[in-house]
Amino acid sequence: MEAVSLTSKNGVPIAFYIRNEDENESFSTLSATILGAAEVIFSSFEKKNPDLIVCDSDDSTLLIKEVGANAVLAVLGDSDMKEEIKKELDEMISDIETLERTFEIREVLKK
Repeated sequence: MEAVSLTSKNGVPIAFYIRNEDENESFSTLSATILGAAEVIFSSFEKKNPDLIVCDSDDSTLLIKEVGANAVLAVLGDSDMKEEIKKELDEMISDIETLERTFEIREVLKK
């Protein structure tokens, strides 16, 4: 994978791995923007929000997915690895959701 970014829905990077770190801010911000634009399009047609945004070129695949209510996970990799990238994306989201639940439980236990 060339790039992985967990970003707030307003485009602020939370965590990332990008081979070319100079691209981090634009990759993170634009991934959140693409998801937001897709949500507006779906909403204008009274459709549910998209589960997954897929952008393909001859040599690359970009997958973007909402994580929870306030985050975006984007992964860029080789187009011939699309299914593997999708599997990795799903695994990352599962791990993030597990962490979210753990922190929610901790907050409840603190009370």
